[in-house]
Amino acid sequence: MTSEKRNLIGNFEVVDNEVVTRREVLLMGALAAGSLVAAAPVVAQTTAAALPTTDPYVAKDYSVLAKGKMEGLSANQIEQHLKLYKGYVTKANEIQTKLRDVDLTGANATYAPLRELLVEQSYALNGVVYHEFYFGNLGGKGGEPTGDLRAALEARFGSIGKFMDYLKAAGKCMRGWVIVGYNTRDGQLHAYGLDMHNMWVPANVIPILVLDVYEHAYMIDYGIDRAKYLDAFVNNLDWDVCAKRFAGARKHSGGPDSTV
Repeated sequence: MTSEKRNLIGNFEVVDNEVVTRREVLLMGALAAGSLVAAAPVVAQTTAAALPTTDPYVAKDYSVLAKGKMEGLSANQIEQHLKLYKGYVTKANEIQTKLRDVDLTGANATYAPLRELLVEQSYALNGVVYHEFYFGNLGGKGGEPTGDLRAALEARFGSIGKFMDYLKAAGKCMRGWVIVGYNTRDGQLHAYGLDMHNMWVPANVIPILVLDVYEHAYMIDYGIDRAKYLDAFVNNLDWDVCAKRFAGARKHSGGPDSTV
């Protein structure tokens, strides 16, 4: 518009003898700026949102279990198992680090770096958490639960003897874990089976008693005789720990419509 004559008269602009309001001038400027933005190349987001830079998971110290000379579970068995647990902690942190700047381009359900990291994140993280529940409920004197936990198990399974039979049978059936947990939807205890850390994990269930039935949990002591390991496990259960978990779980607001 170099040839145009432009003059401002109050709130109006005269362009080649045509009166244009200042609002129209501003609107034309905005449209012109918008066209420049639209013409500019769009830079696609290729990395994930920033995550904390510190490792979120720190291995807990369960070395007392190896020193406690648990009946039926040797120090070597426990020590090797703890090494495996610490490996999950390391990998969970490593995956978390990789997710900070993972490439988001090419996202695909068959294969993509993001997909693989997300799948293995669930595996490593559950490997950490379930092992902590497992080691946390070991080191006790076995026997039978008391109080509210006993009452809840009897209400669900009929008797403590029947519960023990159920627990051991479930332990023989599964390839990874048995989780006795408080279901916040129905307010009862149930036993759930997992073949892997991240397979068939029940939602809205708070673990109360966790049993590891992977071979690494018992093969040093028992080879493939899982039944003997299950006997050793229940003989070293810490029911006080399970009772504390149960008391805390019952404070969780439940019900089918609860999202708290």
